[in-house]
Amino acid sequence: MKNEILSVFLPPHKGWKTFFFVVATLLNFAKPISAAETDSLLTQARLLYYESLKDKSKLEPAIAMFKKIGEREARLQGRAQTYIGSLTAVKAKYAFWPHQKWKWAKSGLRIMDAGLAQSPDDIEALFIHGTTCYYLPKFFGRSDEAQRSLREIVRLLPEQAHDYDPKMLGNVIKFLMDKLKLTEDEREHLTMINAKLAQK
Repeated sequence: MKNEILSVFLPPHKGWKTFFFVVATLLNFAKPISAAETDSLLTQARLLYYESLKDKSKLEPAIAMFKKIGEREARLQGRAQTYIGSLTAVKAKYAFWPHQKWKWAKSGLRIMDAGLAQSPDDIEALFIHGTTCYYLPKFFGRSDEAQRSLREIVRLLPEQAHDYDPKMLGNVIKFLMDKLKLTEDEREHLTMINAKLAQK
């Protein structure tokens, strides 16, 4: 009886190599990735995100990559989910039937809102949330949320700019200066931050 019980949990003798290979693979997957690897994955994922806005074939690869990032990096789960929500909403652009467009848009917004709720102070998540809401048709009623997310970036940038990719932040600042009504002080601060980023 004891041997029968053990046989349920242990692989056959001939399968030990396969067993240990699978375990080693799982353990390796579970190891945290380095900062350099994370930065590389984020760069690739961002590129796929923006390509997907013009190319439907890039949508699923982009979603898969952000899922991978979220699974591997707990601190980036909210940001990754915000991107996934935005990408899901983008599917509405490529859907043919109106009810499909509505379904993808609403589903994407729910996912995106949940992602931002996990990381409300993440500048990149705020930017994706804010720009997605900004470009939605007015009948979705997301204009105020777009402004809130984008205004929050203006507030956070002075203290957090050093934590983000300079090139990505340069694009964020350009969008803010082009699309938001900023005070002279806010515009001056953003210009100064942008100048420092350009030196990196």
